[in-house]
Amino acid sequence: MRRHPIFRRMQTLWRFVWPAQDERRYARMLRSSPQFDPAFYIASNPRLRWLFRRAPERHYVLFGEALGLSPNPHFAPRAYLFHNPDLMARGVRPLQHYIEIGKQEARQVLVSPDQRGYDGPPLPAIGATDAPNPRAPVAVVVHLYYHEMWPEFATALRRQHFDFDLYVTLTGSETDCAPVRQEIEATFPRAQVWALPNHGRDILPFVHLINAGLLTPYRAVCKLHSKKSPHLADGDAWRQTLLAGVLGDPDQTQVRLQTFLDQTQLGIWTADHQLYQGDIWWGPNQPRAETLLDRIGQRNWGANLAFPAGSIYWIKPALLTQIQALKLTAQDFEPEQALVDGTTAHAMERVLGCLAIATGLGIRETHQLDAELAPRPETQS
Repeated sequence: MRRHPIFRRMQTLWRFVWPAQDERRYARMLRSSPQFDPAFYIASNPRLRWLFRRAPERHYVLFGEALGLSPNPHFAPRAYLFHNPDLMARGVRPLQHYIEIGKQEARQVLVSPDQRGYDGPPLPAIGATDAPNPRAPVAVVVHLYYHEMWPEFATALRRQHFDFDLYVTLTGSETDCAPVRQEIEATFPRAQVWALPNHGRDILPFVHLINAGLLTPYRAVCKLHSKKSPHLADGDAWRQTLLAGVLGDPDQTQVRLQTFLDQTQLGIWTADHQLYQGDIWWGPNQPRAETLLDRIGQRNWGANLAFPAGSIYWIKPALLTQIQALKLTAQDFEPEQALVDGTTAHAMERVLGCLAIATGLGIRETHQLDAELAPRPETQS
């Protein structure tokens, strides 16, 4: 039985105010440990409520560690378990174990930026000739890490009235991907499907298609991925909101898409409440984002950060060209280590917003596109 949100909030508050004895002991340890940086923790999690900001180490102990939130720039609880799988079965608290035992044992914590590299399977060769002939006006790109989510995307796509070319990237070996490939091609015979190694989240596969010159000829591209966000209690709801915002009711979507295409000053269309604005949203991602933007000499994104969160959106070719100019490769993405923030993929989310601002292309949410269509009151002469 699902509990009412108010009840869940009260339960969370109660647990925060009256934690268990072992939780209080752990919080006291963090309060006196250099391994917990309260300023970093608060800055990296701008949605923290005021009460949690008063005792961030307690929030970390009760909720943050389980969510995979980092207590300092150099430690991530899920990455620590990822690199030390023997600890997972023992049910240890990652940071507590590191402070008490792991640091002395020189346990692996994170792959540092200077250790970035890629020695996995090669990415599949893709070229502009892989596009269907003739091309549709727009394309849809879906990345499936969770293959079982394909029916959700297939349902949303089958309902739409506009003509599109479909490109799907799958995570896994050709053998692992064969069943879902057959499902995709049975529903969309013209779809192009590739299997890729688990590297670079949904961003590297998308960049790989961009670098191949496959996407820039389209008037716009819809980027989707099987976003589960298991570290969030509402991860599935977030994905569904994102998807409904850009591929919702077919009649409304067709009109919104035409509005987006017609307005040359727009570069990105995202779901409602997914345009994150303000420098509080940088988290630990600003240094990496600035390093990437320096590749094309781009630092003119204005005073405040703005970007589409969730990595599901419509995007125009002018911005795809900017991404292609970054010349990203698999070497630019760190090995997968279960991080929930601070990766090249997370930095690229912010980079996209910076590129839109720097090139003068607007980012619109769905309701803003609808406002463009609202009938204007007639003026009396």
